[in-house]
Amino acid sequence: MIAFISLIYASFYFLVFGRGWIKKTPRNISIFTGVGVVLVGTIIFMWLTYAPTTKDGRTFQYVVQIVPNVAGPVTEVTADALVPLKQGDVLFRIDPTQYQANVEQLEASIKRTEAQKQLADIQVKRSEGLVKRAAGSQQELDTWVATRDEAVASIASFEAQLDNARWQLEQTIVRAPSDGYVINRQIRPGTRVTTLPATAPMSFVSTEGTQIVASLSQSAVRYVQADDTVEVVFSGLPGKVYSGKVIAIAKATGEAQLTPSGLIPSFTGQPIVGRRGLRIELDDKSVITEMGQGAQTFVAVYTSRGKPFHVITKVVVRMQAWLGFITNPAG
Repeated sequence: MIAFISLIYASFYFLVFGRGWIKKTPRNISIFTGVGVVLVGTIIFMWLTYAPTTKDGRTFQYVVQIVPNVAGPVTEVTADALVPLKQGDVLFRIDPTQYQANVEQLEASIKRTEAQKQLADIQVKRSEGLVKRAAGSQQELDTWVATRDEAVASIASFEAQLDNARWQLEQTIVRAPSDGYVINRQIRPGTRVTTLPATAPMSFVSTEGTQIVASLSQSAVRYVQADDTVEVVFSGLPGKVYSGKVIAIAKATGEAQLTPSGLIPSFTGQPIVGRRGLRIELDDKSVITEMGQGAQTFVAVYTSRGKPFHVITKVVVRMQAWLGFITNPAG
């Protein structure tokens, strides 16, 4: 585009002097050339400052390590890699035998303790009547009251354990945390899984909250703000331009990070790149899901300033989109 602008001015140069509109003298040529350099330079500066572009854009999706909440041997794997799934779809099942037995054992304990409580209630009432008639001892009454209270406490404890046991039983069915698809499936029926995150049996790519992250130089991002309009071109979708907006701007760069070492930081004199990242959300979020994670994009940002110069960037974006038919031909 810079060459195109320069070519237009060069054509204007030959038109002006070729048709004799201005006398072709060394002085006039110097003035015309100087004005041209300043004019073209100003246009290019305004264009790149108020509507910057970058080829350094990538689609990003969140990757979740699927770690079960309970351990045990896998009995069934229902999710295939790269197959779209909905939130709540079953990924795999863990043998529930042990956890079902825990539930049944606690249910039996509750029933047994409730029976003991009922007996204690009867004995408490009986002992209270005997004590009132001076036909029974206070000690026996106190013993039955303590037995009843102990049964009540045991029932509460068993019920809490039962809730946890039922939850563990439910966790033997591992489900998709969101819409997405499975990658890196490392399990088969018979594989024993654990609750340790270091041994995740599969990874899950969430298609919710997908976004584009673009990198711009510090000078280019100077006037960029959240909610600025953007246009995006995907290398794999030639001829198409997608609109969106800036969600956030990274206020830090990796080059500025110092690792605590107890030593004085040293500098080699190498220039720091210092690029800033932009989080971008498209109006049509489905295209990111279609292209997948890591797809390359060309991104143009339209700031609130210098709107007349946005036209140049819009032309560049559409040229970039149609060039995709040449650089990425079908087949």
